[in-house]
Amino acid sequence: MNCPLISIIIPALNEEKVIGKCLASLAAQNIDCHEFEVFVVDNGSQDSTIEIARGFQNQLNLSILSKSGNISAARNFGAASAKGQFLAFLDADCCAPSGWLRRAIALMQSGDGGVIGGYHAIPTSSSWIAKSWWGDLARTKKGAVSYIPSGTLLVSQRVFREIGGFDAGLRTSEDFDLCHRAASAGYHVLAYPELSTVHLGTPQTFKAFYHQHNWHGSGVRTAFLENIFHPRFLKTFLLTLYTMFWTIVTLLGAPVAIMTKHALFLLVGPAFLLLGAVAMAIRDAAMRQRLSLILPLIPLYLVYGIARSLSLISVGDRRMPRTSGGSPVAPSIAKVGRH
Repeated sequence: MNCPLISIIIPALNEEKVIGKCLASLAAQNIDCHEFEVFVVDNGSQDSTIEIARGFQNQLNLSILSKSGNISAARNFGAASAKGQFLAFLDADCCAPSGWLRRAIALMQSGDGGVIGGYHAIPTSSSWIAKSWWGDLARTKKGAVSYIPSGTLLVSQRVFREIGGFDAGLRTSEDFDLCHRAASAGYHVLAYPELSTVHLGTPQTFKAFYHQHNWHGSGVRTAFLENIFHPRFLKTFLLTLYTMFWTIVTLLGAPVAIMTKHALFLLVGPAFLLLGAVAMAIRDAAMRQRLSLILPLIPLYLVYGIARSLSLISVGDRRMPRTSGGSPVAPSIAKVGRH
């Protein structure tokens, strides 16, 4: 075979704790290594990411590139060097099961060249936070969807070039934007549970959970204005405004209570914040047919709402949030909850 059938692009920035596991999972794929090529696109790592990646050059058809800029620019740069008929975008903190590439190639060959992929599975040792929020996404997200997370996304080289690749002007929500343009051009956007990869960077603590959604929320303003009529953005925007309003009421509760000598004002804001979180938790648990998740989801929706509302007014992280392992949390569409 003169050219590989599929090209895998992995953006990387200080990934020394996870890049070895990611590349090892590709070396263990049950297809010949000459059928695919791998590009690690480094964005200025200061740790041993590059050295670890070089250690796999005898096991993989691996090239290491360097590109400064955001994650979309890194993906586009890798794609520009790719020779494969199909492109697979994989994050450095994702590990693919051994049959991942064989299944992906079969699905791509039988499709229209549009976007396919899988929602991330979580590590087996995950906390209740990760299990409650993301635990069943890999299994339940299937068929036609509005987007595929860019950490495990596949598309034909032809379609990728036709729609212009990832928008390097977006800090987040670049996966939704790409999928939206693919769908608008008439191509399928399909999720397959069998294409899921294990996301080692899944947030496991309240702090990591907050930072991820604060970061994702920073893309709401741009994405909402560019896709103002898309219902998924509208729901996210309205929920964010609801939380912001009652957060402000909560902060004003103490001075108003002092001035009016009515302690009831201390409770109004928190009560409506809690009410919103309870409503979202009930809705989420009902859609997943797991009512036992209502209680654990309530505090998560409180944190989620606050993180998104603060991101709307540019309070919080301006850099990509990082997991405890040092790996960037994969960006994705700023959405209402996990749907």
